[in-house]
Amino acid sequence: MTTDYSNYDPISWALGTPITAGRLDQVSTNISEVKSATGTYAKGILTFEEFTSPVGSVDADGVLHTGLTGTISTIANLNGGQRITLEASRYYKVALTIPDITIGAGHPGSWFEIVIDKTVSSTTTGLGKFAIMTSSADATAKHFGSGTYSTIIDTGAGSTTPHEFKATIIHNGRDGSNSAAYALAAAGTGPLQFWVEDVGASA
Repeated sequence: MTTDYSNYDPISWALGTPITAGRLDQVSTNISEVKSATGTYAKGILTFEEFTSPVGSVDADGVLHTGLTGTISTIANLNGGQRITLEASRYYKVALTIPDITIGAGHPGSWFEIVIDKTVSSTTTGLGKFAIMTSSADATAKHFGSGTYSTIIDTGAGSTTPHEFKATIIHNGRDGSNSAAYALAAAGTGPLQFWVEDVGASA
């Protein structure tokens, strides 16, 4: 096994230095050495969506709901121009940051889940599920669930088919006795964020 940069050789260029086959070959070798040495490093965030105010309608790149009254709702969606293909043998982190979930008073026995999914050619696969408990019923609204929820996937052989990612919130145990509306907060000082990040080689 060769050591990183074992064949790397700095090339000095000065005014009048001749361009030779040897110099050009070393340039190619140096490029190859750099690529080999750094190819396993993380590439960082590939696609990113941020909400700084609550909205209640679907657009091309994301969804964030306020005044929710259903059992399942999409809260963030990376699609359209933000779809990505997955390189082979890489780790990808899919992450969602929530500043706050607020639910009205009088919600005994219900609880929430955050779910992160990917969709490829209309087939949706669950990547991560996170349970969030709520407190017993009281006379005031409850605030909970703030934080970052993330999962890491190994691409294996990779895929050139564009991938879409989404996050949903599920309200379990919702019935006539606990039917108050709930909302996800978003503000300039506390945005809701959803992103996909390359965190390095898996092989």
